[in-house]
Amino acid sequence: MSRVLIIAGSKSDESIVEKATIVLDELDISYRVEFASAHREPERVKQIVTNSTEEVIICIAGLAAALPGVVASYTSKPVIGVPVDVRLDGLDALLSIMQMPKGVPVATVGIDNGQNAAYLAARILKVNGIKETKIPKSYSEAGVDEARVADILKTIGTYVRKSFDQGEVTHDFGHYANTTRISDDLSLALSTDGVGSKVIVAELAGKYDTIGIDCVAMNVNDLICIGATPVGFVDYLAMERPLSENVIKEIAKGLLEGCRIAGVPILGGETAILPDMIRGVNNHGLDLAGTAVGIAKPSDLFNGETIESGDVMIGISSSGLHSNGFTLARKVLLSKYKITDKLPWGLPVAEELLRPTRIYVPHFRILQEMNIKIRGMAHITGSGYRKLLRLGPNRYRIDNFPKIPLIFQLIREIGNIELAEMFSTFNMGIGLVVVVSESNCQQALDALNSIDKVECIGQVEKSGKGSIEFTQFGVTIE
Repeated sequence: MSRVLIIAGSKSDESIVEKATIVLDELDISYRVEFASAHREPERVKQIVTNSTEEVIICIAGLAAALPGVVASYTSKPVIGVPVDVRLDGLDALLSIMQMPKGVPVATVGIDNGQNAAYLAARILKVNGIKETKIPKSYSEAGVDEARVADILKTIGTYVRKSFDQGEVTHDFGHYANTTRISDDLSLALSTDGVGSKVIVAELAGKYDTIGIDCVAMNVNDLICIGATPVGFVDYLAMERPLSENVIKEIAKGLLEGCRIAGVPILGGETAILPDMIRGVNNHGLDLAGTAVGIAKPSDLFNGETIESGDVMIGISSSGLHSNGFTLARKVLLSKYKITDKLPWGLPVAEELLRPTRIYVPHFRILQEMNIKIRGMAHITGSGYRKLLRLGPNRYRIDNFPKIPLIFQLIREIGNIELAEMFSTFNMGIGLVVVVSESNCQQALDALNSIDKVECIGQVEKSGKGSIEFTQFGVTIE
């Protein structure tokens, strides 16, 4: 979708239009060009302006030059007028554009100066055309301070725990999900999460058919990590403005596909139009989140407490970045590539980044069907492999890590990012880790390999201090 609308009063103004579009192309700002006369086609001008989704409007006109003022009367968006030298050295057009009545502002650049109109539009859009020289080397440099997030969660946790006396809660605050017991043989589980800044990539690409899958995946994958079987899902879609029917259909199709894979119905949801709160790309700002509900017998729940030394970790592959670390990944990759560029392995940037998060409910179900005792399960999302520490302060020794997918190698190379930071931010190719006893390992591998390719990646040792060791890479995270 375009960000700048250029309206010229006549085809004879094409040379001035070109001056503006050359600059916009150089700055990688999308635009749309229309030709319409304020005097001869007033209704068409009104229709173009009132139906516009662009953020800034450039109006190019000569002689009486009524176009910029007419356009400004139809919109509250910034309007930039470009006077054209047709008669009187362009002074007639310049004075006409400059002298707008109060309440109908039009920014005015020099005569025939389409270039400055484009540069001014870029400043309004906060695009300076200068490539970011400092590529972030960590999540915190990209703008996400995990230490600060931990402080926020600590504060929230104080109040959350105080609510636990209102029911029979099974897990402490800070695990993947939690449950409340509603009978002797049934616990109700809940998890809530969103797609995060991955939606910005969808906005940039104009492609929304996979983020619904991500939304479902982030929630149902968390439920299974405490032993709960997902049984229902609801979504929350907040929009900067009402989205087109096609965009809504794409999002809804993704939600439907995610729920099909997870084997759960969509029980409802909520939408909100929040123009003062949501900001996105090309007026398509949105936030997508959801909540999943699950059930379990209290005896089937797990949280890592039963893990013993010698237990085995089984790694199940991811489909790519999933829905975490995008603030860093996006800034690193887009410092070198445009969203439409092809990556070295042939896929466009947008297609690689918008691979949907894998849903691991089928893996959980087959382990249940085989009566394999799961001692712990970790969904590798935000904070990367630190998520294993939710299973207890053990030593997680990973000595058989599979080949790291190309997308993670590229992010590391462009950003010059330390391996420890990569493992603390991204899944690096493994989206789910299942911990079972050594005696159950082969049975679990056989069961999982019937639907996927999985492998043993390491072992757990009981320890008073939690750590994750990647012995192949000489990296330790604590």
